Amino acid sequence: MNNLTLLDLYNFLHRTANDINNLGKFNWNEPVVIHNAETGDEYTCDTWEITDSNGRDRCVMMINIEEIFRDNNEPRTTK
Repeated sequence: MNNLTLLDLYNFLHRTANDINNLGKFNWNEPVVIHNAETGDEYTCDTWEITDSNGRDRCVMMINIEEIFRDNNEPRTTK
């Protein structure tokens, strides 16, 4: 399996947005989903900037966002 980089994702979106032969055919208002190829399950996701356990700031696509909230509804990391 290839590891998709942020640059790969950017290049795909850039090519799609600038494909003169297919302008208007890509639905930019569709929600972003993560598809599990094994089960066929799909999950909507959100983009968050998090600090990982090594102290690095990272941009991630996240599912199960409610899991990052504590009982007092304060996020563990900042968005």
